[in-house]
Amino acid sequence: MVDGYNIRLKKDGAVFCAITQDDLSISATTKESITKDDEGNKHYRVVSHETTFSCSGMIEVGTSTSTMLYRDDIIALSLLKGDDAIFDITYTCEGGKTYGGKAIITGYSESSNADDEATYSLNLQITGEFAEVSDES
Repeated sequence: MVDGYNIRLKKDGAVFCAITQDDLSISATTKESITKDDEGNKHYRVVSHETTFSCSGMIEVGTSTSTMLYRDDIIALSLLKGDDAIFDITYTCEGGKTYGGKAIITGYSESSNADDEATYSLNLQITGEFAEVSDES
């Protein structure tokens, strides 16, 4: 069994601050074919995968470090354009394998009210392959 806090999403080795929840979604992209030899029966094959992440966390401000991405760092990443918007991402699980790829931020939002702590939501999409990489501490 794996506790949720043992799974981490990292950008270039730095964790997104104060994440309370993150979700991984992998969807197969398939290609359909029908040939005369198949007598009308459809066949499918997987040609790629679409991999997305969504994260929620409590907003924290601080000074940038090589191991932590704070609110302003995440907003700055969200505003990048072109090739500058693509960065390395890893998804690690204590005792499990590490997976990685190139990602872009597809959405960022903040929520606050007078009673609760301010929170953020972050959406990322892998551009290209998401695959096993060497273990990371």
